[in-house]
Amino acid sequence: MSSASFSPAVRPRERLALLSAEAGRIDSPEDLLVEDRGSVRVLAMGRGKANALSTEFAVALREAARKAQEDPAVRGVVLTSRSPRIFCGGFDLRLTRAGAEDFARFTRAFDALFFDLFLLGKPLVAALTGHAVAGGALLAATADFRFAAEGPGTIGLPGVRLGIHLPRHCLEAIRSTVGERALTRWALLGETMPFCEAHALGAIDRILPQDLLLEEAVSFAEQLGGASSEVYAAIKRDLRAAAYEKAKSVLPEGRKAFVDSWFSDTGQRGLASILERRS
Repeated sequence: MSSASFSPAVRPRERLALLSAEAGRIDSPEDLLVEDRGSVRVLAMGRGKANALSTEFAVALREAARKAQEDPAVRGVVLTSRSPRIFCGGFDLRLTRAGAEDFARFTRAFDALFFDLFLLGKPLVAALTGHAVAGGALLAATADFRFAAEGPGTIGLPGVRLGIHLPRHCLEAIRSTVGERALTRWALLGETMPFCEAHALGAIDRILPQDLLLEEAVSFAEQLGGASSEVYAAIKRDLRAAAYEKAKSVLPEGRKAFVDSWFSDTGQRGLASILERRS
């Protein structure tokens, strides 16, 4: 496939967004740039300031992952951000105004993306340029390995502080990737932790200077892809099979609890507090 080259653009300092304020932005091809670096495909998110996850953006990411999976020339994948400050800030604020049908469509799109990344049959390295919050933390946690940039970046799941259930099916899956200690801290404290703290807990594998992050992530994905692709995929499947089966078994109730809490009075007050701080 043809690919678009990119370089992280330096932008004015922006406040951390748990949810993006780019609510009305229409998705465009520039929201996701794709570049092949040798045998490694780089998927670089560039949607607004925070790479907020809309239905359309989740579908585009899933399609890009599917193409990488099906391309025999691609031996590994790196998921990253074009922003030097935010990897992904979570769900699009527009979803706070979505009706039940539209929100259900979003949750189906996000769950499909999440599990396609979690089960990707090729090495997947997440290169965290900056904050990975809420849905952004869930995306990062699907990767086989997580590299993060030095600096003020944080990662976590703020659901409990907003009064919103975390998707149980996602939690069951990422127990196998970020570990119980980090997941417990993220889920029960509802705070984002510095990358260095997540590294100490084993949820992040390496912390690197920002200007070396992508290069090192690509090199590592290429190294992983040098092994037998069939064997790598089989071992990865074996490592994650139990977590996936558990996640699949609780998906209906997990999705329902998440959706119900999103539309609950408590959840709506929590989301309104985010909107108020952004106004």
